Parts: sequence; C-alpha cells; structure tokens
Amino acid sequence: MGYSNKYLTSIKWTTLYSTLSILSIFFVITTFMVAVRPAYGHTFSQNENSLFLTRINQMHSQFQLVQSLLSTNTTSGNTNANDNNPKSAQTHVMYTLALLNQKDPVSNFTWNQEIAERNKRVANDLVRGLNDLTAFINREASSKSSSKIGLTNESSSIQDKISNLGGLLDEVVSARVAKDVLNNSTNQALVLANMGNEIFYSYGQALGFPYAKLANMVATMKMNANNSKAPPMANKANIVNETQYENAKAYVKQAQEIVSKYLTASDSTTKNSSTQLNNILSQLKETIDNKGSFSIVMHLIHMQLHPKLIANYKIS
Repeated sequence: MGYSNKYLTSIKWTTLYSTLSILSIFFVITTFMVAVRPAYGHTFSQNENSLFLTRINQMHSQFQLVQSLLSTNTTSGNTNANDNNPKSAQTHVMYTLALLNQKDPVSNFTWNQEIAERNKRVANDLVRGLNDLTAFINREASSKSSSKIGLTNESSSIQDKISNLGGLLDEVVSARVAKDVLNNSTNQALVLANMGNEIFYSYGQALGFPYAKLANMVATMKMNANNSKAPPMANKANIVNETQYENAKAYVKQAQEIVSKYLTASDSTTKNSSTQLNNILSQLKETIDNKGSFSIVMHLIHMQLHPKLIANYKIS
C-alpha cells in the first residue's frame, strides 16, 4: 500500500524533531554537568549528608519549577504567550538529570549511583520518571495546534508526574539519612548555607556573570569582610539567563521551607534565630523578585545569612 506525500513529509518532520530533541537534551546535560559545581562562596566543612540533602533540595526546586511552568501553559487562555514554557520546563528536567549525574566530591560516585547503593529501584524509577516527563514535555512542545481545553486536561497528569518524582526523592532521603540526622538543626543550617550559595551563583549567572568571576567576587569580598553595611540600591538588573533566574527564585523558596521545617522551634533562642533567618530570606526574595542589585543579593547571603548561621548554629 502506498503512502501520500503529505504523510511521508509528516514522518520526516517527526523524525527530524526527535533527532533535534535528542541532540538538544545531550547539549543541555553536557552544559549543566559543567555548570553544576560543588564549589561555594563560603567553603563550609561538609558532613556526609549535607551535600546530598542540598542536591535533594535543588531537585525539589526543579520539580516545582517544571510544575509551575507547565501549569501556567495549561491554564492560561493565551497559549501563544506561553509557547516557551514547555521548553523552559524541559530545561529544568535536564538540570535535574545533571544534578543526579554530578559526582559526590567525597566518594567520586554520582549521586544517582549513591542512591542506587541504598535503593536501586528508586534510582531507576527516578531516571525513568524524568525521561517520561521529558517525553511528555516534548509532545507538548511539538503540539502547536493543541486547544486550551486539550492542554487543560493534561494538568492532572503533570501534577501526578511531579508528585511521584517528589515522593521518590522523599523515599531516597528516608533510605539514606537517619531521622535524627535529618532533623538536626546544625545539619540543616549547613544545607541552608549551601542553598544560599546556590542562590548567589544562580542569580549572578542570571545577570550574565561567569562562574569564575562570581567566585572571585566572593574572594574579594572576604578581604573586606569588616564592611557589614549594605550597599545602596541600584537600578533594576538585566536578566540575560532566564533559567538561572528561575533557579534563584526557586532556591529562595526552598530555603524558606528549610527554615520553616527544620530551623523553627518554640524556645526563645531558636525562635529568635529563625526570625532573623526569615527576615534575611524575605529581603532576598524581594530583591530577586524585583530584579534588584546583585550587590544587595551578595551582601544578604555572604554578610548576613552566612554569618548568622555560623554564629547561631556553630557551622564552619
């Protein structure tokens, strides 16, 4: 039986799109494998769980971003205004895969290999779930004729996929980290310090600063550590990397959740510490949401957040 030219052309375009998608995914993973680094502004002494929990928090942030981007795309009446949302969501899925493939600097195994040591099923399910989510997003990105109603019907599917992936991360933490270690305020303060660094580097790269220049900024700032006065506000910053800007905002939100869940207690000393942290993070959120001066962000993280954590939770 013969095929029409129109059908054959459709097959050719579908094959081309799939090939480009694979090449795009390979490029994104390779790029993020370089970009996702364990180096920090303040180099804190890491225990065996702190970096792991930091990566888990980053991955939770990426899942929240994917859900937000796809939900915006499925519920907005103006789908043309949200054409880039599936592409942005796919980028964050790739970022999560890059995090899983990043090596623990202590063991030299990837984080996913470490997860597999404790629970091979969860490690496999994480990768399978991320690949499934990528395929779903590819279908959304390639569907230019989807109606608003058709897209809206996918919303529950998106939520289910993200919920399942988040559940897998929680299962990973339960298998690898003892409950008393997970709930230890000093350990969580260290994770929060790491997240502060992730916010710093993400917002800096969102503004176009190379990673090496950001690290040099911190080194220079340490030499002037006695100057604790906040710099004056500047004009709004120009965002040149939307993905990193989304990361910065998501990491602030995750940092606030860490304080709420692990660093808040009823005794007056701890309550005062958490209030200080919440105030700093609120200022950080407001500055980043309003695309404020990078010098303000740098000051809030390295001259306020980190010193408070060092003083109140004895991290170093």
